[in-house]
Amino acid sequence: MGHQRGSRTPDTAPWREVVSLVAEGAPVAGVAQSTLQAAERGLELAKGDEGLAHAVYLLAHVTIAARDEANFVSRLNELGLDVPADANVYDLAGALSDAIDRHLRNTRSRTDIGEMAQLAAVESLSALTGPASENLWQNDSAPVQGAVRDLSTREGFASLSHDFFARLMQRYLTYHLSRELSQHVGPNQRFSDPAEHTAFLDRLAVHTRQAALIVRDYAGGWFSKSKYETGISKQSARSFAAYALVKLKAELEVRGARDVG
Repeated sequence: MGHQRGSRTPDTAPWREVVSLVAEGAPVAGVAQSTLQAAERGLELAKGDEGLAHAVYLLAHVTIAARDEANFVSRLNELGLDVPADANVYDLAGALSDAIDRHLRNTRSRTDIGEMAQLAAVESLSALTGPASENLWQNDSAPVQGAVRDLSTREGFASLSHDFFARLMQRYLTYHLSRELSQHVGPNQRFSDPAEHTAFLDRLAVHTRQAALIVRDYAGGWFSKSKYETGISKQSARSFAAYALVKLKAELEVRGARDVG
C-alpha cells in the first residue's frame, strides 16, 4: 500500500478488544465486527475517497461503453482506458488499472483505500469477464466486449458491485488485521501453524462475500435508474459507493453481533 502503518496494533480500547477476540479464538464474524469498530475512522474517510469514487465511476462506464456495438474501443479510450483494437480481457484489466493509477497521480489523491479500490476493481472486472472471453487471442475485441456487455444490465452490474465491494471490504479488514493475526501463529496460539492462519483468512473472505450480498439489489437499482434518468456522474458514483459501504458495514455488524454477543 502507498502508506505504511506502524508495526504494532494501536493501543486503544477498541483495538485491545480486537486483540482479545483474536487471542480467545472468537469466530470470524466477531473479529470482523470488532475490527470495523476499531478502524471506523478509516471507513468514514473512505466514503469520500477520490480513488474509490473513480473506480466505481469507471466500472459503471466501462460496462455502458460495451453497449456501443461499433465504438467500444473508442469509448474506452475516451474514458482514459488505452486499449488496442483487438483488446482482450488482459488489455482491459491493465488499462483500467493504469487509468485509475493515472487519475490518482494527477489528482494527488492516492490513499490506501483508493489503492484497495483500484485492485478490487481490476480483480472484479477480470473475474467476471475472463471466463466469458474464452477466445482471448481473437483479432478483435468482440469476445471481451460481449462479456462486459453482460455486466451492463441491472443484474449484471449488481453482480459486479457485489464482487467489487466484497473484495474491497476483505482487503480493508485484512489490511487492519494482518499484523495482529501474525502475532498469534505458533504453539499455544490462536493458530497452531500458518495453514490455520490461512484458513482464517479464507473464512474472512467468505464472510465478507456473504455480507456483501446486501449491496446487490441496491447496486442494480442505482445503476438502472441512474443510467436512464440522470446519467452516472462522478458525484453520483461517489454517493453510491458511500452508501454501499454504509449498508455493508451495517450488515457485517449485525452478523458479528450474533457471535460476539
